[in-house]
Amino acid sequence: MKAWPIVGHQWAVRLLRHGVANDEIPHALLITGPESVGKHTLAEQVVAAILCAEDERPCGHCLSCRKLRSGNHPDFRLVAPEDRTTALKIEQIREIERFLTLTPKESLRKVVLIQDFERATVGAANALLKTLEEPPSYAHLFLLATDADLLLPTIVSRAQQIVLRPLPSGDIAAALMERWQVDPARAERLARISGGRMGWAVQAATNPDHYERMKAALTSLTTVLQQDLPARFEMAQQLSRDAANLMETLEHWLTFWRDVLLVQADSAEALTYTDQHQMLRILAETLAIQETVHILERLDQAQQALGNNANPQLLVENLLLDLPTLHAT
Repeated sequence: MKAWPIVGHQWAVRLLRHGVANDEIPHALLITGPESVGKHTLAEQVVAAILCAEDERPCGHCLSCRKLRSGNHPDFRLVAPEDRTTALKIEQIREIERFLTLTPKESLRKVVLIQDFERATVGAANALLKTLEEPPSYAHLFLLATDADLLLPTIVSRAQQIVLRPLPSGDIAAALMERWQVDPARAERLARISGGRMGWAVQAATNPDHYERMKAALTSLTTVLQQDLPARFEMAQQLSRDAANLMETLEHWLTFWRDVLLVQADSAEALTYTDQHQMLRILAETLAIQETVHILERLDQAQQALGNNANPQLLVENLLLDLPTLHAT
């Protein structure tokens, strides 16, 4: 079978390629892992291989592959929340049910790929259960989520799970240099900052705005740590104006505070934001480990709440109240 252009996760690639070759892909597949770690890229390859009409699947040039690439394949549906701050709704699941009641038009299978399933409402998740329990013989449902623990146990139990872990920075740097022609020094820096997420590294390498948003997120955090209460409320108002960008900002903050914890644990060699080492060291020496863990928990809770349509400004205000205050450095 033709090699799949996936960076890393080769055990998962081998498993799924074997499943495609032997017609053993499960009706329900749950792929979990951190944001931008490669879940969607892997799922796309499986979808293409299932729907491809040639022997070497996916071939990339048959009519099915071309239709899938253009977003016009009649036997495939991609379902996702409307944006990064909204939930996956029950109406979207009902549409999936209607789509799957009709037999395939051009392929032997019908495939539905659902992104960010951890953001499904309880009603939407329960609505999907019936289809997972009694799927049509020609149907495949692929669910993508950051963590299976965020899903209903009844959903998880009805799907075969594949857990993707962050990739070694060396693998990411090598791929950036070979496939995206990034110079070595920049490739190594982006690989380190990516936290093992190939998707993030590619976006940062190919889209300058993506990298600049990371720098802005870190600047806003170091600024907040030196602000008094009124200034923090003003910052909360600024950050909450763009809820989608806020989710990305919180992810960078979470990585930053993980770095603080690494310094406290004498594991600085594993830092992501090495250029923030001075601030990381100050915080590591100022705070107790339990305080750092508490901040990490609050950031994780804030991300989940934002995904569940919490009020962004109130959420950020409460979060900023929990952050320590440092003298200007």
